Order: sequence, then C-alpha cells, then structure tokens
Amino acid sequence: MVIYRVVIYHERLFLSGDAHRTIIQLVGSRAASRRILLAERSVCRILKNMCCFYKTTEEKAEYAVHAPTSLGALLLVRLDAPPTGASSWFCLKVVVTTPEGGVSMFPCYRTVTGSHPLALRDSIAKLVFDDVRPVELDQRINELMYQRQAYRWSCYDDGLPEMMKADDVSSLPAEVRFSVSKETDMILTISRALVELGLQSFLSFEQNWSSFHQIHQLCQETRTPICRLVEQFWRDDWFFGHQFLNGANPTLIRRCTNIPANLAVTEEMVEASLEGGVSLRQEMETGNVFLVDYGLLDGLTANTVNGKQNYLTAPLVLLHLNAINQLVPVAIQLKQTPSESNPVFVPQDLEADWLTAKTFVRSADFADHELRSHFLRTHVMSELFAMATLRNLPMVHPLYKLLAPHFRFTLEINTLARQLLISDGGLLQEYTAVGGAATLEYLRRASASLTYQDLCLPDDVAGRGLANIPGYYYRDDGLRLWDIIQRYVECVVTCHYHGEDDVIRDSELQSWINEIIVFGRLGDEKKGFPKSFTSVSELTYFITMVIFTASAQHAAVNNAQLDYFGWMPNAPVGLQCPPPVCRGGCSERSLIDAFPDVKSTVHGLATVYLLSKKPADFVPLGGSVAQYFSESGPLEAATRFHRDLKRLSCDIRARNVELPLPYVYLDPATVEDSVTR
Repeated sequence: MVIYRVVIYHERLFLSGDAHRTIIQLVGSRAASRRILLAERSVCRILKNMCCFYKTTEEKAEYAVHAPTSLGALLLVRLDAPPTGASSWFCLKVVVTTPEGGVSMFPCYRTVTGSHPLALRDSIAKLVFDDVRPVELDQRINELMYQRQAYRWSCYDDGLPEMMKADDVSSLPAEVRFSVSKETDMILTISRALVELGLQSFLSFEQNWSSFHQIHQLCQETRTPICRLVEQFWRDDWFFGHQFLNGANPTLIRRCTNIPANLAVTEEMVEASLEGGVSLRQEMETGNVFLVDYGLLDGLTANTVNGKQNYLTAPLVLLHLNAINQLVPVAIQLKQTPSESNPVFVPQDLEADWLTAKTFVRSADFADHELRSHFLRTHVMSELFAMATLRNLPMVHPLYKLLAPHFRFTLEINTLARQLLISDGGLLQEYTAVGGAATLEYLRRASASLTYQDLCLPDDVAGRGLANIPGYYYRDDGLRLWDIIQRYVECVVTCHYHGEDDVIRDSELQSWINEIIVFGRLGDEKKGFPKSFTSVSELTYFITMVIFTASAQHAAVNNAQLDYFGWMPNAPVGLQCPPPVCRGGCSERSLIDAFPDVKSTVHGLATVYLLSKKPADFVPLGGSVAQYFSESGPLEAATRFHRDLKRLSCDIRARNVELPLPYVYLDPATVEDSVTR
C-alpha cells in the first residue's frame, strides 16, 4: 500500500460548496486509484487568509489517497462533485506528492460541479503532438468538446465580431464571473455612481447649463488633479493639440504629406499661424504638419436626447508642430464636404468661433473614443481572443497558460457593457449624440476599417508617421512596454515551439487563429491579419498584440477618461445646437446653450467615473498569482518580465516629475492585466 499526499487549494467564498464532498481519482501511467470521497481521507485542514488571484480567501486542505502500488507517472487528477447534496466550488490548483517524493502541480482555476467532472493535467505544458498516451489525448479532446459547449459564439450584429452567447451575466460559466469582492465593488449601475459622485442634486437643476461657473461646481470633490488642469487649459490651442498625442484617444493623429481633396485649406488661410515665413507645403515636406480625420462619423444620424435633437460632425483638423514643439491646430473644417456653409475655421477667427469649432471636434473625439478606440479595439477584440482561446486551446497548452490571466473577467464586463451601455436603454444609447441608431452604424464602420496594423503599436506608429514627433508619451511608453511583453512572449513561445515545423503542425493553434479570423470577420486580405501561423516570429508578434491589447492598450484609452472627460466642456457627450455655418455667429452664450443638458452631462460623467475607477481587486500587468507554469524557462522569463516592468515604471515616474501634464496611463503599475472595466 502506498500513500499519495493531495493538497487542494480553493476559494473559500460565502455560500460556496464544500470541497470535502468531492470525489477524487488519481490516474497514472500504470494504473488509477479508486474514486474516493475526499472527506473520508482528510489529514488536516489549514485555513489561510491571503490575497490570491481573485482577492478572496484561499483555503488549503490536505488529504491522503491510498493505492495498492505506485500508479506510475502521474497523468491526471479527476475531480467530480456529487450530483446532489453539494454546491459548486472554485478549485485553484491541486498539488500531489507521490510515494517516491515527486511533487506535481495541477492548475485548475475552474468550478467543480456535479454536472461536469474535471480532469486536470499537470503544469508541464504540452503541444498536441507531444501527447502520445491515449488517456492524455482523450482528456484534451474531451476538455475542448466541453469548452465549446460552454462557450458558444453569438452574432450581436452582422457587421461586428461575434461575442459570447449569454442572455445576461448570470448565464456565464462560473469561472469567468466576477469574484464576490468585485461583484460587490463593481456593480455597473448609474445610481451607485450618482451617489458616490454626489451628483443627484444636479438632476433637479434646470434643463440647460446657465454658465461655466455652474459646470465648474459639478463634481468638485472627486475631480482628479489632471482633470483640474484640463479645466484650466481646455481653451488653449497647445492643450487641444496635446490631447491627440497624450489624451484619452491618442490613436487618430497622423502625419500629413498632402492636404486631402475635401479639406478646403489654402496657404493663405494658415500663413498667419506658421512662423518664420515658411509655407504650408514646406512644413509638410519637413514633417511638421499633422491631420486628424473623423470621416467615419460622416453622415451618421445623431441621437435625440431627452427630447432634443443632438448634432454630430465629422471634422478634419490640421495641426502644426511649432518651433517650441507644441502641436497646435491651424485649421478646422467641421464637415467632410467643402461648401459655403462649411467654413474652415482658423485661430485668427473670433475667439468664440474658434472655441466652438474646437468644441465640436472634442465632441466628435468623445464619440470616436468610446466606440472605436475603447469598446471595439480593446473590449470587443479581447473578447474575441478570449473566446477563441477557451474553445481551442486546452489548459495544458502553453499558449493557454500564457494568455489565460489576460482574459480575467473580460466576458462578464463585456456582457455588462452591452447590456448597460450600448443596448437599447443603455447609457451611451440614451445620453450621447452617437447613441440611438448611430451606435451600431459607427461600430460597423469602425470594424470594417480595422486592420492588423492598427492593433500592433510599432506598425501603427510607423504607419501614421508618428515615429519622431517629440512629446508623444503614449508612443514612448507604449513601445517600451510592447518590447517588454514581446521579449517575455518570445521566451515562452520558444521554450515550446522549437522550430517552424512545430508551429505549422500545431492543429490546436491553427484552429485558434482560424476562429479569430472567421468569427472576428477579419478575413479580408486588406485587413492584414494572418490566417494561419507558419513561423515562431509571426506567432510571437501576434501573441504580443493580444496581450498588449488586453492590458496596455486598454489602460491607455480607459484610464484617462475621468482625467480628460471629467471637465465636460472638453469632451461633450453631445451638442444640442448645429455646427456654425459662417464666421462671426458664435458667442460664449451660444456655446453654453449647445452643451449637453444637465441630465446628460451627469450621466456621462457617472459613466466615465465608473469605467475609470480602479477596481478593488486590481491585478497589474504580470501580477497574476495563478500558477499555470512550472517549467524553469517560463518561470525565468516571468522573473525577467517583472524586473523589466518595474524598471519601466521607475523611468516613467521619474520623467513625469518634470512634466506639467504627467502621462501616467502606461506605467506598468497602473496597467491592469486584463479588460475588467
């Protein structure tokens, strides 16, 4: 008779199931143990309070499993809750010490229920062609068959990537649901935010704002230090340009080498804004002229909010990098088609005209940010990657182990976002100019225009001609972070793929990328996404993009929202008056009248507050304590990864001390490991 020492780590949650009522079986290369009830084999119970992966209390329980003789190499741990008499419980991992003194860890991070037994593989990653034993191959196949039933695709709209099929968050599998602490802390309802922000009193005010002073009174106690600077500088041209580089939406600006045919700008219009007698053509050739084009907004029917028609424009903005390295606007055309009723505004116009033109641009930027930069490019794409991973890569696959921490809570937050933000009755639908029918139409346009280059920061920066513009901290911090992630990914990938042939013949990997392309509607050749993988370098780059999208890119566009949108005039959720059709017709009063009404402003602010708020169970990039790997190669790579992230964090913080407007959003200490808000 031999004894196997089994330690089970699981969450100790309110009303959670009892792990001790679970049936366990150990499967080895020579034999399998009997199926036994853990309660009958308890040695001791050790309770630990600790901060673990889900910020809940972890419980560790030890058991003795007897077998007549050695089972051989330990292959599987099977866990099976009785179909009746016990509720489900969340298993973190199982650690088994064999009679020979060997120790094997079996990662789980899934829910044990009576309806579905779990068969756990040990922490040594294996590709499909490395599994030669029938019991291991069967486990892989059975796991993926179950996962494909649990995680099913659903079409939200024909023009968008498909999503997780779920009627609401309660129908999601338990292992992708919020933890108890997050469920308590992050209930995405407007009423909670209104209370936290002290905004309820504003809902009793008159429909429209009476003055800038009244807007100033809004949310004074919770306004961030950067938001206070935004209120101070929002009228200034240098700050208007600064936001295209380091604000909440730093992905639209591109170098301009030729004036677009539909932008009615002449040399004479901008000569007063250029210094030293240089021409616009000369400055374009030097590389000092930039363009922001909101063409995707053109022709959308703006929403009706609180019974009043809102207005959306599709501006073209021409900017110039001046002698003191300030990026300043030199021309704004608010609609795509030139006409007498669509003037080009310049800084020399009346102050009220110029400020009004810039405000229409900022409102368009809010619409583009929320739907394209934020929701589509980070939330929707991360859900696409998560679904393909859960359906095509078993837990023993090295890429599952690498990617799993970066999909934590993403399926639930996206389900909530669709339900509470963009669906009928949602906050974006009800209170923004890009709500109503415009929401889905804009998402369709943004999805159709999305390319692989857009998601790969080095290629995106180069493609937009932004490699050398000074003071582009999103680029500087982002490229360093991309390189750190890529070095980490490359080490893990090369530990398991020893050549191009391994990549090509990994059928699970090829199935994974195929689902991303098919269900993401990314098959158009012009989009540039790989339809299969043929090299280690190609695979490494794609995985780097997936992790960067779910962590750094989301942080860059999400975490800046309260700072830059908290002062409403800098980012109106909509505008209630049409854009000016001639010069000289604007005033401060007309601008205030155009602002969204009090109720829309309050709900918009509450939304960006909730989306920007750091969660109670925040996990920084690389900070997950889930133990998927045990091999020395990935563990050493993780150690270097953490060291590199810490060094970058120190460098960013040192630089920010010298900046009047610090750029904090890609500091690794503030970048969350996954899309959770």
